[in-house]
Amino acid sequence: MKTPYRSKFISISIVTITTAICLFSYSCTPAYEEIEVVYQAENDQSIKAVYHNPTNGEGTFSVTLKFPSGQSVTLNQGDAASGVRYTDDKTLVWWTKGGEAFMMKPDGKGDWEITDRYKEIPIPPNP
Repeated sequence: MKTPYRSKFISISIVTITTAICLFSYSCTPAYEEIEVVYQAENDQSIKAVYHNPTNGEGTFSVTLKFPSGQSVTLNQGDAASGVRYTDDKTLVWWTKGGEAFMMKPDGKGDWEITDRYKEIPIPPNP
């Protein structure tokens, strides 16, 4: 037999559980600061890099490179002796230091070779 108290208890329980799930899922999602930088290659081709930096101590530093062709690729930060290195460890390395960057790809002989060098250029302000 349903009673008003039982229905009220079930309703409150559902709301409490739903709220807890929402709060838990929000707190487990890493927060990121995104920084956009445009780089220009020696051949005048430009690439937009969007750096994703976790702000709450959770998550992975990464970069999304957006190419003029419309293609984009996201690379995770890897180990570097100097500067900051992002890679998928298979097909592409993006390495930055100061206002400069370079791209590396496998050379087919088991090593990596620099394919392009870039310099940071200012992003024009939005009107």
